[in-house]
Amino acid sequence: MGWWIALLLILMFGFAIRMAGLLAVRHNYDHSFPIAQAVLLLDRWEWPLEGQRTTVGLPASPLTSWALAPAVGLFRHPWAIHGVAAMLDVLALALLARLLRARFEGTIVTSVVLLAAASPWRLYFARGTWLPAWFPVVVTGWLALLWPCLTNGRRLSDRRALIGWALAAISVQIHPVGGLLLIPWALTLWLCGCSRRAWGFGLLSFVLWLLPTLPGLWGQRGGILSLRGPEGLWPDTPVAFAHALRMISGRHFAEVWAAPVPEFLVFGANAGATALELLIALGAFRALAAAIVWRRPERLLPLLWWGVPALGFSLRWPYPIHVHYLVPALPSGSLLLAEGLQQWIRWTRWRGAPVALGVGIAWLWAALVVQADRHALQRPWTGNIEELPMRDSVRLAQELWGWLAQDPHAQVILPAGCSETIPLWLVGLAGRALSIRCGFHAERLAFAHHRHAVVHVLAGPAGTPPLLAPLGYPPSWSLQLTDGSWLALYVVRPGEARPSVALDLPTDVGWRLLGYTLQEREEALEVITLWSVERLPWDPMQWSWHMQPFHHLLNQQGHQLENPSGFGVPGFLWREGDIYVDRTSVRLPPLEGLRLEIGLFDPNRGVRAHFLRPEGQADTLTVWRQGENHPVRGRR
Repeated sequence: MGWWIALLLILMFGFAIRMAGLLAVRHNYDHSFPIAQAVLLLDRWEWPLEGQRTTVGLPASPLTSWALAPAVGLFRHPWAIHGVAAMLDVLALALLARLLRARFEGTIVTSVVLLAAASPWRLYFARGTWLPAWFPVVVTGWLALLWPCLTNGRRLSDRRALIGWALAAISVQIHPVGGLLLIPWALTLWLCGCSRRAWGFGLLSFVLWLLPTLPGLWGQRGGILSLRGPEGLWPDTPVAFAHALRMISGRHFAEVWAAPVPEFLVFGANAGATALELLIALGAFRALAAAIVWRRPERLLPLLWWGVPALGFSLRWPYPIHVHYLVPALPSGSLLLAEGLQQWIRWTRWRGAPVALGVGIAWLWAALVVQADRHALQRPWTGNIEELPMRDSVRLAQELWGWLAQDPHAQVILPAGCSETIPLWLVGLAGRALSIRCGFHAERLAFAHHRHAVVHVLAGPAGTPPLLAPLGYPPSWSLQLTDGSWLALYVVRPGEARPSVALDLPTDVGWRLLGYTLQEREEALEVITLWSVERLPWDPMQWSWHMQPFHHLLNQQGHQLENPSGFGVPGFLWREGDIYVDRTSVRLPPLEGLRLEIGLFDPNRGVRAHFLRPEGQADTLTVWRQGENHPVRGRR
């Protein structure tokens, strides 16, 4: 009973430390992608055929997106979804305890599970919803399924073999690097003496499990055929084995993530890491000795499950492979650690040593994790909105939820030139299928709509949020971050974008000039034009169009002096009912008799739009003459 209570307390501690640090998690594109795909599946019935792209250039399977869909449908909150990921990793800890309990005594099991619960590198993966976070629970369950063979060399039953083939397919679908585990899996089947029937039905079930991914693989067949294998049989610097050790021992976490910390904590972390790495090495050598001397080849299996991924990543690949993909080696690394602890007990005869070591290192790791979380919340912002800590990202999501509650069809506009990953990141963060575009510019171009609210999202590294200059709007909501950076929302409701001079002139491209506002200054004329999109042209090349206002400043003789263009909106951003508010400044030379004409043109196609007026078509409209009074209206 005491051992079960200790295990329960360890699992509770593991879940608490995973959840406590969620505020500091950077809920970036990698975390949002599977959530966003699940959201689009639930809200728009967009069934994903491909998952997230990986560093090797191949997309992963959308399996994780499908699996997350029920949780997303129930919770719709990033904390809850990350909580599901933490629960899965705690389940992996329980499976690890079940696996170890079959062969090792309670003190070893308690120590290894405690170290896995507090491992800082494992926490780095387990708090997230990104693809590598799924490996520990799948691979640990896979190894727990094989425990009769791994511990006693017993023959693997056909039922266990078939379930193992299903888990093999799942590991491949989580991420392509899961395919590395097929090598130790095949060796396990061979050493455990499975029947031919189990091999045949297992391979068939493996293929059936992979069927949903075939459309995506077929779409990427060109990239698959162009992939190259390793360029050498051995690397110049075999760092992958060091990383595989580091994930278990926690080495370098203090220097990489928790710094600055007192020197004694760094020394203690490195000393503990050295001790754990020596124990892992001892466990590996013990497994080799058992296989050779005692003729127990099944004792090599944990070493193979740990070493094959490390060996695969130690080869020289022609493209970068992220060391985080060594996560599949975590469970088997814990098995090697248990082997080393068992041998240590036999040498020292001190059965309390594993518990003392586990508690001491776990306490140190917990302190480092808390410091790393504090540091993450105070770390200077990178300028990428996706790098916001979860605490601030959730505040942004809550504001978006508020506007969506008022208007479910509200649009979200991001700055022009924003990263292509940000819209999907925002969908995954909000847990809603938002209508998102990149296109506004705080100084030059704002968006509005005839029937729905438009929410502009802007962020900056320092200072205070600026005005939305085309409308003169201050932020509707802003958030000042710890490092001085800011996040702001500018909301334009239907009917709020109104010009000083109303015109309502249609054009032959489906745009309508609603009017303009002029602000005459000492040496410049500020022109704000409002354009409404009432219909979209039927043209398969519309995506390449780019309509933007032009401003011709003419002298008394009609010669053009200035010709500044507006910011403009590319065709792939147009939506019916949109209103584009364009702000342009025209420099005024010290001359008399000046006048300003405006129009609309497309520089990509070299064509002008024509105003459809009762007296006939015209491609320009005179809106200002020097010396005349012009009404000015606006919140400036």
